[in-house]
Amino acid sequence: MTGWDHEFAVQYINDGLFHVTDPGPLRAPVIDFSLRRDEGLELILETRTAPHSKSTAPEHPSGTVRITTESASLENIGGVKVRLTGVIPYRVQTSTNYRTGQDEHVEEAKIHALEATVQSRIEGRYTIDWVENLPTSPFVWPDFAETKIETATKRKFGLGDDGITLFSTDSGQSSSRSAAKIVAAGNEIYVCALRRRDNDDLVKPGCIIYVGNPDEQFRKKVRTAISFALGVYLVDLGSAVYSNDWEIISFKCRSAYSIDRKVLDLVVLPPAPMGARWQHEIDRVPFARLVNAVFHNYEALDFGNLSWAYWHALCATPHIASVHFGAAIELLLRQYGAMKPDQFPRGIIADRATWKRLSGQVEETIAKLEISEEKKNALRENIGGLNRVHQRDSMEAILKDIGVVLGPDESQAWKRRNDAAHGIAMEDGEELDVIRDIKLLKVMFHRMVLRIINGADTYHDYATPGFPIRKLADPVPPASSK
Repeated sequence: MTGWDHEFAVQYINDGLFHVTDPGPLRAPVIDFSLRRDEGLELILETRTAPHSKSTAPEHPSGTVRITTESASLENIGGVKVRLTGVIPYRVQTSTNYRTGQDEHVEEAKIHALEATVQSRIEGRYTIDWVENLPTSPFVWPDFAETKIETATKRKFGLGDDGITLFSTDSGQSSSRSAAKIVAAGNEIYVCALRRRDNDDLVKPGCIIYVGNPDEQFRKKVRTAISFALGVYLVDLGSAVYSNDWEIISFKCRSAYSIDRKVLDLVVLPPAPMGARWQHEIDRVPFARLVNAVFHNYEALDFGNLSWAYWHALCATPHIASVHFGAAIELLLRQYGAMKPDQFPRGIIADRATWKRLSGQVEETIAKLEISEEKKNALRENIGGLNRVHQRDSMEAILKDIGVVLGPDESQAWKRRNDAAHGIAMEDGEELDVIRDIKLLKVMFHRMVLRIINGADTYHDYATPGFPIRKLADPVPPASSK
C-alpha cells in the first residue's frame, strides 16, 4: 500500500493487525472487528463479541438529544494507536461463527471520526485532503497526472553461492489531464481527480495536495472555495500528513456528509467561466482568482454557512428550492450590509438617541390606550419592527452599490421565492415557471457573490438555453426575448 494514491485509512486499519484497547461504549471483550463506509459514506465499525458481552456505557432513552462524546481506542502490534470519536452503537444481532460453531454478538456502531499518529518525530512536508465527488469529466483540466508502476520479480535456484538468480522488471506508464496546480493564500496546492479503484465505494475520488502542513480550518476554507469555483460539492473524507519522503506521519478519517449522496447526482455547473474555449475548461488563472476571492472573503461573508445554504438549495426538491435560494441570498445581503454598517444601517432611524425618543413616545401612547394588557404587550413587541429597513429597499441599495441590475424575470422570481414557505401551492401549468425561477435565483446568487468578492468578470446564464456567458452587470433577459 503506497498510502498516497487513495484514501487509505479504512484499509490500513482492517489490514493493520489492530486490536481494541478501550471499547468505550461498545460491548466487550471484542473478539474481532472490521471498519467500512456505508452507502452514505459514514464510517461503520462492526465488532464481534461473545453472547455474554456487555457495554459499560450509560443507556440513553430513544429520542435523547445530546452531543456524542463517547470514544474507543485501537492499537496494532507496531504500537500505532487509533482513537475513534463519536462512537454510537446502534444495532446488535446474534450470528453463528461457522469456524467455531459458537454464537456471537455482531454489533454495529457509527463513528464520527478516527485519527492516528504513525510517526511522531518526523516533520510534515505534505498534506492531502481526500475527497469524494471530484470528477475527471466533464472538466478539461490544465495539468497532467502521470502514473508509472514498476514490478520487480526475483527468483533464486540453489543453495548459498551455488545457484543462480533470475531477475526481471515489468513497468507500465499512463498519463491523463486530471489535475490543476494553483496558489491559494500563498500556498502551493494541487487539485487532483483520481481514477476509481476496483470494488471501491467511491464513485468520483479525488484529493487536494498541499505543499506544507496548513491547519484544518485553512484547508476547509480552500476546499469550500474550490467546491464553489468548480460547481461540485467536495465531500470531505479525511486527511493525511506525509514526510518529505512521502512516509505517512498521521491521518484522520471522518464520516462524510453528502446530503444523502444527492451532491453526487448534481450536474456540474460552475458559476463563472474558468476557460476561454469550453464551458468546463479549467484555466489556472481564473480558477485561482475565484478560489482566492472566496478564501479572502470567507469570514466577512460567513461563507461557511453561505455555502451550506447554497448546496442544500441545489439539492432541494423543486417545490421548495426557491425558498432555500432566497434564504441564501438574504444571508448574503445581510453579511454584505454588515461589512458596510454606515452605508447600510439596519434601522430607518440610525441615530440611537432619536429612535429611543420616538419609541418612548410610542410606549406612552400605548400605555394610555383603553385596551386589554395582552393587546398592549402585543403592540409593544411590534415596536422594534417599526425601525427595520424594508428588505426591498435594502436589496435595491446593495445591488446598486455592487453594480448588479436585475432583469424583470429575476425580480419576479425574487418576489415569488417564498410562496411555498407560506403555503401557496403551485397551480397546474406553472411547473415550468417554478423550475425557471429556481434557475434565475441560482444565477442571481452567482452574480451577487462573484461581484462582491471580485471573483470573476462574467457568469454562465443557466436560466437561458445554451448557457450564454454574460457580464456580471448584465441581467438575464426575459424569456420572451431569448
